[in-house]
Amino acid sequence: MIHVNRHTIAKPEVLTNKAKAEHDKAHKHYITDGETKAFDHKLFKNLEVKTAIETLFNGKCAYCESRVDKTSPVDKEHFRPKTSVKNKDTGDVIRGYYWLAADWDNLLLACAHCNRTGTHKDVEGEEFVSGKLDYFPLADESKRATAKGSNLKAEEKVRLIINPCEDKPESIIAYNEDGEIFPKLEITKHQEHKVKTSVEIFGLQRSQLHKDRKEKWQLIQSQIIRIKENYEDYLETSKPKYLERLKREFKELKRYKNKEQEHLGVARFVIRQEMEALKAILIKLKTYDS
Repeated sequence: MIHVNRHTIAKPEVLTNKAKAEHDKAHKHYITDGETKAFDHKLFKNLEVKTAIETLFNGKCAYCESRVDKTSPVDKEHFRPKTSVKNKDTGDVIRGYYWLAADWDNLLLACAHCNRTGTHKDVEGEEFVSGKLDYFPLADESKRATAKGSNLKAEEKVRLIINPCEDKPESIIAYNEDGEIFPKLEITKHQEHKVKTSVEIFGLQRSQLHKDRKEKWQLIQSQIIRIKENYEDYLETSKPKYLERLKREFKELKRYKNKEQEHLGVARFVIRQEMEALKAILIKLKTYDS
């Protein structure tokens, strides 16, 4: 999971021009009329919104970073559920954040595996159920916002799942060479709880994700090894062919950092482990070119 800067994409005009009217209808539906059946929110389904969300997240799930178009149907995900919120421990259900249904800051791109409830297998072959759907866990239920004008800032402080557009996932998430995802060391207890809850809710321990992250780790590690080997060969022989190979290998490594790449969080994590050595080689490379 990586941070995604929402401000790189303009807010769709339809969410500015028509959001208040839809909110007023939803408010009347739930509050004035006291209806319990779900209100039919339509604005978030608009093609302009769909295009903006897919562009913002580069066609990847905001949570697992898999390309949505190759893994499952596209879900325009409401980070705070619009219709209802379910307590994972008690099963209790309360009305959702209906007033945020057309809020640009509440819309993300998700794959069906992360967003919908389903049964999956972990890397050991054990079955488990995951999927965000109506879950939005908090560390303190008394802080939950229940209506427009509620204190969302207070709720944000006790939120227990990661929002890629509000949080900095790379500062609290770590990976290993087997594709496992877990909390970084030396983070707060709340941050640790948030990582663990996110992994559980989104099902980030799914076996295919483990395999994909492991493969990404191995590919990048092999790339870094080739860089180091070509660098050593050039130091020993001064042959231009090794210098050219070195340049090509660095160019290929840079490709893994492209924002369209799947599992960019893993790529950045692996490269960061070797950053000092890679920087030293790049400095020497510039010297040799001058």
